[in-house]
Amino acid sequence: MRDHGLSVAEDPLQWPALRPWTLLDARASLTDLAGSAVDTTRRELALIAGSTLTATLLAWITADPAAAGQMTTGRRIGEAAVARVEARAAALRHTDDADGGATILEETRSSFSLVTGLLRTRTCSDHHRGRLYAAASDLARQRAAALFDVHGQCADGAFETALRAARIADDDALGANVLNFWTVAAYNTGRYADAEAMASTGLAAVRGRSTPRVEAMLTSRRGRARAHLGDARCWRDFDRAEALLATASEHDDPDWAYWFDQAEILGARASSHRDMGQPGPAAAEFSKVHDLIDPAHIRTTALYTARQADALLDQGEVERACVVAGHALDLTETISSHRSTGPLLNLAERLAPFDASRAAREFRDRAHAVLAA
Repeated sequence: MRDHGLSVAEDPLQWPALRPWTLLDARASLTDLAGSAVDTTRRELALIAGSTLTATLLAWITADPAAAGQMTTGRRIGEAAVARVEARAAALRHTDDADGGATILEETRSSFSLVTGLLRTRTCSDHHRGRLYAAASDLARQRAAALFDVHGQCADGAFETALRAARIADDDALGANVLNFWTVAAYNTGRYADAEAMASTGLAAVRGRSTPRVEAMLTSRRGRARAHLGDARCWRDFDRAEALLATASEHDDPDWAYWFDQAEILGARASSHRDMGQPGPAAAEFSKVHDLIDPAHIRTTALYTARQADALLDQGEVERACVVAGHALDLTETISSHRSTGPLLNLAERLAPFDASRAAREFRDRAHAVLAA
């Protein structure tokens, strides 16, 4: 699913190794992505804090004596250690929502390395091993998504490693979630056909086998990919996602699916109107998003607010565009996400012909001062 016409960085994150989809090859992919091997003895945990393991992760581990004891002594790990790893992955997801990808880049790498080390050096039950592979998958996916958020990279190698780990964990829904985020990175880097294929593959994996919320998530992502392709079937996808989401409360979702809600579907519709040259409907839909979106999801709020300002400018509403863009800028000052700041810098450049407007001049000056550094 690679577009060889695009320039892609030469590193393991970008170029996945060609391996069979087996347990041994999944382990090899985890080791490649983690880098140097992790020896989780108590002495090594202390020595590598701040490098392979961050001080923050070391503090997280040692705050739970039972989990720390299992990770650093003996050969076998159990519920305490596995649950601690899972809690760390969940905490990083919520940190990403509020603070952006740059905040979690090192923490996801560090946590992923720890899990890879545990899988390599410790024994455990099949049940716990499956959960560790699931945690490794989610952490690799989070790191790949953060690399896109911060650097605009579609990190194929990291996404594929996450997909392999989900397969070994026997969790097709988790694998579909990897494809969900891979789709976003692909269509935002010009790989529209790849993105549609990824979302469709994820849908095939979960349809009738997961929850309505998870299926709605993948359906909405396919809609976004189709909108980038100019395919009017995107609207059918969004309608289907809404119908699925309407029944979601009746089901127990995976804990990683918490973020997908009605605001996300509205944001997808609005973004698709904008991409298909329909700024009026885009601006109207974005304004509805603000009434529904979780205020804890600061990065997404900033992104949709920036897109709303862009749609308003497309309609020639310079003053309103600057006011809305100012709100987006307020939000971006609290997070670390190029995906949110990039559109505001682009908007500032689009406002250059409107320097007769005081609002346009003030926004441009402020945007360059805050974001260009």
